Parts: sequence; structure tokens; C-alpha cells
Amino acid sequence: MRQLARWVSILAHPFVMVALLVAVPAMRQSSGNAVQSVLLVVIAVVVPIAVLMFRQVRRGRWSNVDASKPSERPVLFMVALAGLVAALGWLLLNDPQSFLVRGMLVTAAFLLLAALLTRWVKLSLHVAFAALTATTLCLLGSAVGYALIAVVPAVFWSRIVLARHRVHELLVGLVLGVLTGIVLVRL
Repeated sequence: MRQLARWVSILAHPFVMVALLVAVPAMRQSSGNAVQSVLLVVIAVVVPIAVLMFRQVRRGRWSNVDASKPSERPVLFMVALAGLVAALGWLLLNDPQSFLVRGMLVTAAFLLLAALLTRWVKLSLHVAFAALTATTLCLLGSAVGYALIAVVPAVFWSRIVLARHRVHELLVGLVLGVLTGIVLVRL
């Protein structure tokens, strides 16, 4: 069971969800910029976080790559937000009409709220990003979003099996992810 939970956690990792959250709408716009959009997010946000995760675990500062302890989260949020700001700055200079501008602003607000909530609850970023991606893509009418609805409970289950979160932390992540997806598409 733990091995299956680990694979679910890896295959539905926030990095994967972010790539889908960017790629699917980019491909639907038929702008030809889907690859560029994903590359921007990967280079500015995902790679710095991945490097941070690797270094923190290797140096023994984090117990695992998930930043499972609340004390491990502040630097994770800082790196993610710095990457978003850098990508947003690039977009504002080079492609201010990109759909990514709105997405990055909403995602930054989501991450700021998650960082603030960490004082009281270590919400599941895995569940939050899975719910955010599923909600957003469903509201955009994407079949990928509907498929991801089935993934969210599996991620929820995996985080319990791996003992990364308690149920209330998963529920907070779920609610925040769904609400962020609604805000991203509807407001």
C-alpha cells in the first residue's frame, strides 16, 4: 500500500499539476505558446523548488522532499513566490496579455494564504494543487479536468497512507484548491 501511495503522490505531485494547469489552457488557446508557457513556469518556479528540495533533504534540513514539517515550509513558500514574481515580471515585459499573468497572480495569492495558514495548519499542497487543477480545468470544460476529479481522492488517500497529513490538513488543502480554481476561472 505504501508503494502505491508513493506512486500516486509522485504522479500527482504539485509539479505535475502545475504543468497541466499551464499546458492544457495554453493548448486550448491554439496560440502555439503551450511549450513556451510550460517552460517559463518550469524554469522560473519548478526548477528552483526542485533544487531547494534536493538541497534541503541532502543537507538534512528537511526530513523529506515534501517539506512535511511546518518549520520547513517558509523557505518553500519564499522560493515559490520568488519564482512566480520573476516569471510574472518576464511576462509583463514580454507578453502582458498572456493568460498566465492572471494565473500567476491568483496562484501567488493562494501561496501567500497557504503560507499564512501554516501557522495553524500544515495544509496539503498535493491535495490543494490537485483540487486547483481539477477545478480550473473542469470549469474550462477540459476532459483532463474531469479525469483529475478521480485523482483528487487518490491523492488524499496517499497523503494519509504516507503519514504526511491529518484529515483536517487535507480538507483545508482541498477547500483552498477548489476555491482558488473557482477564483481563477470565474472572477
